[in-house]
Amino acid sequence: MRIPTFLLCMWALFAYSQDNLYTSKNIPEDLLKSANSVLRFEKHTIDIPNSSTIKTAHKRVVTVLNKRGNRDVEAYMYYDDVTRIKNASVVIYDDSGKEVKKYKQRDFKDVSAADGISLYIDTRLLYLDFTPTSYPYTVVVESEIVSKNTASIPSFYANEGYYSSTEEKVFEINYADEVNLKHKMYGDYNRIEVEESQNSLRLVIKNSPSLVPEDYSPGYRNIVGRVAIALNDFHLEGLDGDARDWRVFGQWMNENLLQGAQDLPEETITQAKELVKDIKDPIAKAKIIYDFVQNKTRYISVQVGIGGWKPMLASQVDKLGYGDCKALTNYTKSLLEAVGVPSYYTILYGSRDKRDIEDDFTAIQGNHAILSVPTGDDYVWLECTDQEVPFGFIAGFTDDRDVLVVKPDGGEIVHTKKYTAQDNYQIMNGSFTIDASGNAQGGVSIKSGGLQYAGKYRLVTENQDDKKKYYYKFWNYLNNVSLTNINILNNRDEAITTENIELEVENYASFAGDEMLVSLNLFNRYTALPDRVKNRMFEVEISRGFKDEETIEINLPDGFEVVSVPKGEQLKSPFGTYSYSIKEVENSKIIYKRSFIFNEGTYSKENYAKLRSFIRSAIRNDQQKIVIKKQ
Repeated sequence: MRIPTFLLCMWALFAYSQDNLYTSKNIPEDLLKSANSVLRFEKHTIDIPNSSTIKTAHKRVVTVLNKRGNRDVEAYMYYDDVTRIKNASVVIYDDSGKEVKKYKQRDFKDVSAADGISLYIDTRLLYLDFTPTSYPYTVVVESEIVSKNTASIPSFYANEGYYSSTEEKVFEINYADEVNLKHKMYGDYNRIEVEESQNSLRLVIKNSPSLVPEDYSPGYRNIVGRVAIALNDFHLEGLDGDARDWRVFGQWMNENLLQGAQDLPEETITQAKELVKDIKDPIAKAKIIYDFVQNKTRYISVQVGIGGWKPMLASQVDKLGYGDCKALTNYTKSLLEAVGVPSYYTILYGSRDKRDIEDDFTAIQGNHAILSVPTGDDYVWLECTDQEVPFGFIAGFTDDRDVLVVKPDGGEIVHTKKYTAQDNYQIMNGSFTIDASGNAQGGVSIKSGGLQYAGKYRLVTENQDDKKKYYYKFWNYLNNVSLTNINILNNRDEAITTENIELEVENYASFAGDEMLVSLNLFNRYTALPDRVKNRMFEVEISRGFKDEETIEINLPDGFEVVSVPKGEQLKSPFGTYSYSIKEVENSKIIYKRSFIFNEGTYSKENYAKLRSFIRSAIRNDQQKIVIKKQ
């Protein structure tokens, strides 16, 4: 039988469209700009028939444009005893849209989800090990997952991350009458389409260009459009939970996750009481107990139990001498309770970037636990996982953010200690001598507190080679530098380090004819000039401030006289202040003083050029030179 010509044409057209469905040539031009990958299509179809069951059908189509985009494929799934992967598959297409390889669930690797620092973790990872041979290529990932844990529902993001654009992304959530679903919009969410009915929520984003990181901008979560999703009544590892508000949620945590975990042995209780028997002040007691915990225990991550949320029993930590953040916090809390000092288990996001527990959206949040000890209207915050950190010191990882303090009568959102620019200080006092050949030899004493202390107190226990690596990096603007002596003292009671460093710099000064040019600032030059941006997208955010002060004596070579000296400088701006001055004590000695205060703050994006100009001026002034000449 002869097939009609029009049917052949239709079949050919269909075959052509199928083969070319996933070619990168179909991607709109504006989505390719500054992108390492493009999320072509993603759909989560989520069914929640009751508060203890969640079913997710997921399809994800990603075109990877270059090597840096490989991390955006996400051909992996997690599972555990209460989460089951019913189906998983991956199909790879080349740039023309032609199928290259098809994988079924049996082709995936199944491994423990251990993170390299955990002693044990009961979650497993199913992932596809695929190495691309050319770019661009497209990956289609499909899966079906059923879980009895409904405590954590993924948030909807308009973009996957920096340098990744989104062509179309859909969340469809259908839930039963008994399920109390809630959602909250954050960031730049205006382009997210929201369709909401009595038993469903549909979120859609289309044609969202990639975001490019900018210096001094807010964190990614505060930039990208995002929708947080959660249940008021949830299920977690066999337990029903209540997240109507933070008070109720904290009460649930206290009753279900914390109570019964403070089972210290009697001999340990006796030992703790003996340590503080003559102490009346509760904070002084807490410090003694904190030192006891630091000397007795070490940190090892253990991600088991109720979603990794329930701490290990205090008796186990006492016996084994180790635990994760939850276990060590609970252990310290148990010891404090034994000696009559109240304290509260505290949940937060621990990170170098400040991230708050979202106080307007009650749900399981956080990745870390610390301890809060009340003192009047304030708290002393204790990081229980670090054997070296001083009592009450939290700069750099848990400072200046909203946290959940779990009290017996419920949860409360509280803000942790903020370290100001004045707190984050570095004070240098030193001297160096220039010889007739332009070589420099000298030493400096550096006293640091606050955030600057946080980056240095561990240096005390480092070996000599690692210490040298640190200082070579610190003075990377110096060529031919040799460190002749390093001595670091750590005052843990006051959280202050004192570094005493001696060094030599060959050919430190330069020559122009018979004149020698000597840079004034040997020990602390600021070099981090932010990039120039033509059309800035985001507001300006200086997340942490600091204060640097230096007083340096410069000894000139015998037989030389000063020819030219800069007049000094004073800069004032909303972002901080900078100044340096020079005092000629005598013809062969100069006193150089410098102060640089950089203030934390948030400003409109139009202020970025002014910020950059201020920093550029500071960098330029840090490079000022005096000119000397042989008499």
